[in-house]
Parts: sequence; structure tokens; C-alpha cells
Amino acid sequence: MVGRDAASDEVVVTQHAARIAGRKISYDAIVSEMPVTNDKDETAAVVVTYAYVAKPASDEGERPVLFIFNGGPGASSSPLHLSAFGPVRIAEKQGAPPHLADNPYSLLDVADLVFIDPPGTGVSMPITGADTSSLFSVEGDARAVADVVQRWREANHRTTSPFALVGESYGTARALAMLGAETKTKLPLPDGVALLSLAIGDTSGPIISDVELLPTLAAVAWYHDAVDRRGMTVEQYFAEARQFAEGDYAKALIAGASLKPVERARIAARLSTLIGLPAAQLEQSGLQIDRHTFMLGLLADKGLRTGQLDGRATREIAKSNMHPPFDDPSMTLGAEKGSLIADYINKDLKYPLPSPYRTLNLGINFKWDWGRGRGYSDARFTPYLVQALKQKPAMKLMTVGGYYDITTPVAAGQFALDHAGIGPDRRTSKAYAAGHSVFEDEAELARLAADMRSWARTLGR
Repeated sequence: MVGRDAASDEVVVTQHAARIAGRKISYDAIVSEMPVTNDKDETAAVVVTYAYVAKPASDEGERPVLFIFNGGPGASSSPLHLSAFGPVRIAEKQGAPPHLADNPYSLLDVADLVFIDPPGTGVSMPITGADTSSLFSVEGDARAVADVVQRWREANHRTTSPFALVGESYGTARALAMLGAETKTKLPLPDGVALLSLAIGDTSGPIISDVELLPTLAAVAWYHDAVDRRGMTVEQYFAEARQFAEGDYAKALIAGASLKPVERARIAARLSTLIGLPAAQLEQSGLQIDRHTFMLGLLADKGLRTGQLDGRATREIAKSNMHPPFDDPSMTLGAEKGSLIADYINKDLKYPLPSPYRTLNLGINFKWDWGRGRGYSDARFTPYLVQALKQKPAMKLMTVGGYYDITTPVAAGQFALDHAGIGPDRRTSKAYAAGHSVFEDEAELARLAADMRSWARTLGR
């Protein structure tokens, strides 16, 4: 990993304008460097943030600030920054190369935006020779990012403005960990939290995992026309599959070996009609669903496998000779977008990149310290949220998921919240006809942006 020779705290401000949500908005772009410390209170890395503040600034006290980050661990904020919510978006039209354009779906019309690249991502690089091990852990990462949020609020005189945390994938776990007292920061509880593609644990165990995965697999089978849709929309098909999953299917899994053969055959047949795998295969597996078996088996007659981050993506099975996660046809490392991102930051934001911009650093992911337990499956993040909601009942919670996301199934995230005592009446939950990165579909991005705007308008009220 490329390191920095020394800590720095440079700030670069430029002026811009973009057409967003049907109107022209002028704004300042603020690139800030912020040194962060390790668990020994030694400066260990420099985090770079990219902020957009609408002008004029007369309503800054009331205007919310959204602090936005992706997941991984090891992912930069660039997808949410330049494909979803920033004022400039990498537009992709069929037959044309990706290019930068005004983003009509940006949230800058309702809130100021701060995109954070955690240590080791983007150009938020460690100090050469520093001990960075604690930064690549659940608690150390949460503490560092929380410190950055609070310092940005103080440096930009926004401590009285409503603010919210917006995280995607592992970023949802980070957001909840930032709420916890264990992170030992000065950051107060936010006015809102938005969780996109929830990866917050609390769904461990084969029965729960299978039950909450089933509706997503049904949606993927629906998309590929591998089942009889019976005239249903994906939303309707997902709902029907979920009702079966949490009813007869869950009971059958709980019964285990005591399930009567006739009932086992009935459940397998129904399962087959929903997800497109042979009933005999499902019965032989004890009605349990292995996502890898599904991804390789659903379209096997066509020589194809499906994606995991997005079950709509396919690749020839014969060409799937890479190891996970690189074998996922829906996983792109974004080299072409990386050059666009670098040009944008260098030329438009006038911030000279000190090193190549890393959109994704899987080295961080592979060495991540999950703390107590064996790994992600043992991690628990909902207790942080439960405690925060008790302390600040007015906090606005929003959850987002994609029907075709096999990695973080919609129903699994909702299950985790429901069983933490955070019911549907305590949150705004939205699902879209998309994969893990909901915003990659422009039509769904438009829906997502509208829903996020509605949520952002409630912050601090």
C-alpha cells in the first residue's frame, strides 16, 4: 500500500454549478485532508473527504449535512460519490464511453454532502512506517471515521446543523458502530441514519439465513424467466416467496429429520416452483439452499452462472475459473471509472492526487479485524442502534435494499432490525428492482433519490 511521507491537513475549495432536480444549484466543493490516529493516539493516516456545500449559505444552520461512505471493508466512497448522490455523475449510455455530467439525482438540493474515503481507500493513505493495524478493525475504523465527521463539522462551523450518516454495505455496519460508546469519540448522536444494502449481522444460523435468502433467489429466478411468473411483478413475486419462506418453509427447516416424507416432498416442489432449481435436488439437500449452488445451477442449462452482488448479471460457467469474490460476474473493479475519478479530482476539484486513487482495496478486506468472534458472521451491530434510538428517539432511520442482491438480501437486513426490536413503524424501509448497488440502475436511482430526499427533509424535525 502506497504511504504518505508525513501528515498533512490541506484544504482546497473550488466553485461550481450543476443542474439538479430541475434547477441550477451553485456550490462550493471542499476537499479536506484530515490526519487520524491509531489506538495508541499516534497519527497513522490521512483521510481525504470531498464535500459539496450549496450556495448561498444563509440557511446553513437548518440545512442538514449527510456524511456518506461505502463499505468493503476496503471500498472508497466513489460509487456513492460519482454514481449516486454527488453533483457530478459518471454517466453511462449504451454505445458511448463513460463520461462526467451533471447529476440530476444528487441530494445537494436538500442537504450538503460529505463523502469520506476511510483509511486505505481512495487516496486516504497511511503514514509511512506508522502502525495502522487498529484502523483496519471494526472499532478502530469506526472511531477514525467518527473523528473525521466531528472534525469536519467543527472546521466548517456546522455543529448546529442537523446531520446524518449514510452507509452502504459494510458502511451500514460502520455507521452503527459509530453510534456506539466503544468507539470513544466526541461525535454526538446523529439526527438520522440511512443504511443501504444492510450488512449488519444478526442473521447467523442456517435456518434464518436460508429463510431470508429465499425471497431474493426467487426474485433472481423471476428476472431470468426461470420460473412461471404468473403475471406477477418482481415486488409481488418477492412478497409471495417471503410469505412462504417465513411460513411453511421455516417450519419445515425447524422440523428437520422429523419432517414427514410427504411434507418434505411438498415443500421441495413448492420451493422448486419459486426458485427454479429441481425439486429432487432441493429434497436431497434437506431443503437447505446454498447460494453458490443456486448461482451455478439456475441457468446451468444455458451454460451460465448468475452474479452475487447482482443476480441479474451472468457469465459463462466455463469462464468462471477465478476464486471468490473475483468470480462474481457482477463485480467490477472499475479501472475505466478510476481514470475518470482521478481526472475529476485533479482537474475539476483542483486537488493534486498524492497517489493513484484506489476505488477498492481488497487487501484491507482480507486482513480486517472483526474483534470478538471468528469474523463477520459473529459480529453484532444492531445493539448500537437500539441504544442510540433509546437515547435519541427522534433519530430518523431509513433502510434500502435491492431485490436481486444475493450478498445482502433485503429480507435478512429487515429481519435483523425486526428482531432487535426496531419494527417497520420505527423506520422507513425501501426495496428496489436492483442489485447490491441500487444506484447502478438509472430508473431505480431516480426512485432512490426521491425517497432519500423525502427522508433528508425530515432530519432535525
